[in-house]
Amino acid sequence: MLKFTIEENLKDEKTFWRNAAEYAMRLVMSPRTAALRFRDTRSLSLPLFRPDIGNIFGQTNSYGPMAPGLDFAFGFFGSDYVERAKQRGWLITDDGQTSPAVWSRARELNIELTLEPVRGLKIQLTTNRTDNRNEQMQFMYDNVAPTLSGSFTKTHIAIATALGSSSAGDGYYSKAFSNFIDYIPVIADRVEQQYHGVNYPTGGFMNGNAHAGNPFNPEVGTISATSSDVLIPAFIAAYSGTSPGKQYLSPFPSFAHALPNWRVTYDGLIQLGNLSNIFKSFTLTHAYQCTYSVGSYSSYLNWISADGSNLGFTLDELTGNPVPSSPYNISSVAITEKFAPLIGAAITFKNELTLSAEYRDSRTLTLNTSAGQVVEATTRGLTVGAGYKIVGFNTFLKMKGSGVGVSNDLTINADFSLQHTQALIRRIESNYSQPTSGTRTMNMNISANYVMSRRITMGMFFDHQVNTPIVSTSTYPTTNTSFGITLNLSLAR
Repeated sequence: MLKFTIEENLKDEKTFWRNAAEYAMRLVMSPRTAALRFRDTRSLSLPLFRPDIGNIFGQTNSYGPMAPGLDFAFGFFGSDYVERAKQRGWLITDDGQTSPAVWSRARELNIELTLEPVRGLKIQLTTNRTDNRNEQMQFMYDNVAPTLSGSFTKTHIAIATALGSSSAGDGYYSKAFSNFIDYIPVIADRVEQQYHGVNYPTGGFMNGNAHAGNPFNPEVGTISATSSDVLIPAFIAAYSGTSPGKQYLSPFPSFAHALPNWRVTYDGLIQLGNLSNIFKSFTLTHAYQCTYSVGSYSSYLNWISADGSNLGFTLDELTGNPVPSSPYNISSVAITEKFAPLIGAAITFKNELTLSAEYRDSRTLTLNTSAGQVVEATTRGLTVGAGYKIVGFNTFLKMKGSGVGVSNDLTINADFSLQHTQALIRRIESNYSQPTSGTRTMNMNISANYVMSRRITMGMFFDHQVNTPIVSTSTYPTTNTSFGITLNLSLAR
């Protein structure tokens, strides 16, 4: 007699292609949340408006077409509205009237995206660009250019030159600053190339000038190597690690040049092996924040556009010749970068013991075009902490009257940190670096809090801080120590 037994093979064999497909699907499904915010705010302050205001949408027909117009009533207007209102006779332009019109516009675009490519790994990306612009127009006078002002900021990436250091031993040498000096003539040549084929304007201070209407001639006056038009692109390229030949030249780049910042957290380590039997939680963190900003700027009063764009000319007071320049007088720009933290860990054990450690690094790079210098301020710090909670500590003390309706917990925390700060001035013309301040700080803090009853909490603390100056002329070494006992009494019902 023959007997056949058929058994189902439940063994799950994963091939290379199956694994690849699963990882690819996980990557496709990694986006978890996305948020897009766009804000466009416009305002116009228009004094000396002549027509009376009507009752329906604020319109009147006493001065030709509806005034001030439906476009104005519903906010669909630009800075050119002032000139149109003037041409229609709606504005008072009598002698002695000097109240300017002020046009403001603020644009902000912010994108946030959260990814989870693998279980426990979360990546949050943030991209932002904010552009605030103002125009002040003296419409009562003919042929007067508006005065421009505003501010600008965007998310940026300068990680290519991050985490560097300099000391007195090497004369505070900086590869990024050395590149900055080398990039200036390259950027100056690229800016000048934009003016080839452009004719000098004929209005404004060029009225009657021998060069008016003629093609641009570098021998008459060329781009200044110390102007903001040259220094800002060279500064961004040098400290961002980009090529000077590919660096954008505008001080207000478009959103296409806004680069994302990120924050990464990973809490999946306890899923490995038997780590879940040791740790209650184990989280690693890393964050990078960087912005490029133009704090404030204005415009040149004698600037004239050459072709209706930002290419134009200003008057050289020494030679009386036109020199190429953008309309913006930008005194300073800054790149602010933070690793907050570069790497951090927070651990909680099964017995409620907590440990934490993180290393932070930040710098602020400020280009002062009017002073011809770069100011570098850096801060680096390491922080280590520990904490432990003893639940029901009264079982050890055996104090009478405690433990009634409350758990007499004792919480102990200790933190230790080391921080290093330094500020340098790097002069562009002389290629010389000079420290202005610097401090090394050590801080130790220990605290303990004991819940005696529902209304009384007793605590003790000890804090010790040592400040050691790196630049001897800046300050003196100092040591501060404080300790004491606290007693908190709650009278709330």
